[in-house]
Formats: sequence, C-alpha cells, structure tokens
Amino acid sequence: MISAKTIGKAVRDSRRALKLTQAELAEAIGKTPDAISQIERGVNVPSVETVAALSKELSVPIDSLIFPDAAPEQPSVRSTRVRQGLSILTKLSDRDLDIAVRQLRAFSGD
Repeated sequence: MISAKTIGKAVRDSRRALKLTQAELAEAIGKTPDAISQIERGVNVPSVETVAALSKELSVPIDSLIFPDAAPEQPSVRSTRVRQGLSILTKLSDRDLDIAVRQLRAFSGD
C-alpha cells in the first residue's frame, strides 16, 4: 500500500542527499516550499505529475519514491549530481553553455 509518510521520507532523504533545500526543490518543480514540506511530513500524497517531477529533479526512479523498500539500490550521490548537472546544461543558451564548458575545463585541468 502506498503511504504518504513513506513517499515523504523518500523525497526528504533524496533531497537531502543532493543538499537541496525545500525551497530549491519547490522552485525546480513549480511548487511552493510549503507543498514540499507537506509531502515530506506525509501530510499530503503528491499527485502522479508531482511524483514524476520529483523523480526527475531528484534523479531517482519513481519506484524508489513510492516503494523505497522494494527499490533497487539508489545511484551514488556523485552520479545523481552528474545527471542533475547535465539537466541544467541542456537548458542553457549556446553562449552560457560555452562559458560553462570553459569553466568545467578549468576545474578539470583540461
């Protein structure tokens, strides 16, 4: 059975693993910080659309939010961050993407 508290705990744990605030997550998925708080506390069960948005933004499978005990092992925080970075890069303008690539090269020493 799907439990609001189970979903809330999975969302909270995934958000914290990425070091995101409730406000940052809320902005990323078009919700209010209060809505994220209510989800995480198990007060409200999120809609299917909200679960899908949370899954995408947190870079976790939908199953791991709904059935965290049955879900396979979570991806590492590093791989999750890489996917999150790629998601951000795909939204940049060509000019901003060029700047970001130059900065990444400077960090990596290439």
